[in-house]
Amino acid sequence: MGRPHQIDAEWLVAAIDRLSEIGRDQNGGVTRLPFSLDDMKARDLVSEWMRESGLSVVRDPAGNDIGTLPGSEAVSAIAVGSHTDTVPNGGRYDGALGVLVGIAAVRALKQSGTVLRHPIEVINFVAEEATLPGGTVGSRAMTGALAEEYLSRTGWDDRLISKLLLDAGIDPVGLLHASRAESPPCCFVELHIEQGATLEQRGIQVGVVEGIVGIRRFEAEFPGSANHAGTTPMASRDDALRKAAPIIESVASIAVRLNTVGTVGTVRVVPNAPNVIPGHAILGIEFRALESALLDEATSLLDTACRAAGGHIKQVSNKAPVRSDPRMLLAFDRAVAECGVTSLHMPSGAGHDAMCMADICPQAMLFVPSKDGISHAFHEYSSPEQCITGANVLLQALIALDSTFI
Repeated sequence: MGRPHQIDAEWLVAAIDRLSEIGRDQNGGVTRLPFSLDDMKARDLVSEWMRESGLSVVRDPAGNDIGTLPGSEAVSAIAVGSHTDTVPNGGRYDGALGVLVGIAAVRALKQSGTVLRHPIEVINFVAEEATLPGGTVGSRAMTGALAEEYLSRTGWDDRLISKLLLDAGIDPVGLLHASRAESPPCCFVELHIEQGATLEQRGIQVGVVEGIVGIRRFEAEFPGSANHAGTTPMASRDDALRKAAPIIESVASIAVRLNTVGTVGTVRVVPNAPNVIPGHAILGIEFRALESALLDEATSLLDTACRAAGGHIKQVSNKAPVRSDPRMLLAFDRAVAECGVTSLHMPSGAGHDAMCMADICPQAMLFVPSKDGISHAFHEYSSPEQCITGANVLLQALIALDSTFI
């Protein structure tokens, strides 16, 4: 088997530009909320590109679009992909780049006459962004992780998720019957923008993702006594927000101590009036780390700090860390060497579809740099050269993976 040509750079750059026109707003951002008209229009365009590139395309019961290039043997597929939905006023690269480079890699294989042993699947997942509860809806459906009650929750426009699906022409029950746990791909690869500044700051061309951080979220509640803000002396107040305030610094200190990240992202005050002493305060807190032991320690330290301040914590969600498959990391390293580019082994601080796919098959990710570390914003940017470099590494990674897995 000869070495395939490099990806068609002109096609990839044009596809990124064309896709970004769907849902574009006045300031240059992109809004394609899950199952909206613009989201479905973009999905249809990407599926058309898949077919033009020689893939057979199906839409699974959850709405995920899967394009397949046959292999030479009757073995499970190497899957590659991401998503094309966006946050409101988001960028053109988050998710979409991972789908388009998968198509570009298939085009390069076909143009060079290269046939791999494994089929190649390019997957465009639905609803990765957290504009629907929990996000990663398509990949969770594919791994069998969604229950019927999910259909009764509400989405970005307060419609029931079941109604969102129906209005998009998708049977809601299909979300519960899209699992591939019994016949999974042999592995899953996702190329993504870094959404951070590490690669750019170090002048590195490609990130090889060693794992995706776990995320634990909490509500820290502090009781107090609401009373008149003008007639209650300072010494007589039971101010819930005053109790909660030091925890903001405690979270930062815990994160620094453990060399991880922690955030107080929301503050809710009851009754939330300028002339009333807060009678109740709730902080929304999260910690992220690649090691479960660090998350355990952060939880313990947070609990101690909140109790000392007169409050208590309640854990509201827990996503465990996911380690990349070591065989895939070795294949990525070979691909990097084949392309002659610089790389860095690093964690992902954000969640991705790959995190869910790890429940049914080996997974690993590649990153390309993000300018100034900006994402989920209209000025999100990765240069054409950075996207092309990442796509060529992905192409070589698919070839390396073809000989890695039986």
